[in-house]
Amino acid sequence: MLETLAPNTKLEEYPLELTGLQDPIHMWHRLIAYLGLDDEQVIVAMRRTSETLLRDAAEFVVGAYDYLASFDETASILGWEQEMDEEHLEERRQFFATWMARAIGVDLSEEFADYLFRAGILHAGHGPRGIHTPPQWVMGAVSMVQAHFAERILHYGHDRELAAQAIGGWNKYLMLQNYQMLAGYNVATALDEGPITVTAKLYGKLQAIAGLEEQTIHAHNDDTLADVLRKFFNYHPALREEFFEVKWRTPEDDVEATWATDFEKVYTPRQGPYWRILLNGKEIRYHGGLEQPIHHGDMIAFFPPGR
Repeated sequence: MLETLAPNTKLEEYPLELTGLQDPIHMWHRLIAYLGLDDEQVIVAMRRTSETLLRDAAEFVVGAYDYLASFDETASILGWEQEMDEEHLEERRQFFATWMARAIGVDLSEEFADYLFRAGILHAGHGPRGIHTPPQWVMGAVSMVQAHFAERILHYGHDRELAAQAIGGWNKYLMLQNYQMLAGYNVATALDEGPITVTAKLYGKLQAIAGLEEQTIHAHNDDTLADVLRKFFNYHPALREEFFEVKWRTPEDDVEATWATDFEKVYTPRQGPYWRILLNGKEIRYHGGLEQPIHHGDMIAFFPPGR
């Protein structure tokens, strides 16, 4: 009798499943396989020409920025229409020289993939100087590196068969890097799209991983919380490992489904104890879930277990 009179205080629990997240590290590995950069003979050929490419690397780095300063559009992007900023020039040369050294070493590591992804984000105007470099100029610069590598390999008289295999490998490898930077650029520009803004506030170890305490996310008036979270976790793929568990959703009644095209990756917050997402102070697991609308000025907070 007492049980029937007791109020039902259990809150409705909303399912928290996020889909549609991009995975730049997974795509990095898939493209390595697709381009044949997992072929040891190709990598050996490229590395046999690495010493050749290192001979003129410093001269190429200096010349590259002299050229960027002389070309109207790129000089304007860098703020060098009147004259070079020597401090800025030194920063750029250091970055380019570091990248050249890692590229010439044929770095295929996940850490380098993340480095390139972050470089793309910086080119979208998210760096400390706020300089936005449209992708056509980045792709153009990469194509110049391709041409330089090919010219140097042929100039120093490598065996014809070796040269052909190495040049083909370098072209594919630089296009792989181009894609990775473009992936970073695209998630950064997506974060800036939309007339309204919401704020993501991070707590605990997420701050250290993301390197920030809060971030502004632009959105559209008809966006849901899921749309905003998708932008945020695409921008910060490293946060997913802490926050989410991953499962695969199989298509229903589709006997021709393949892993490559039809199986969907689903992200759900880790269970027991779990991270919590609060929208304007209310835990979304019990208040509205992921499909609720968002509004200008909303605050999304990410709390670690126990907070």
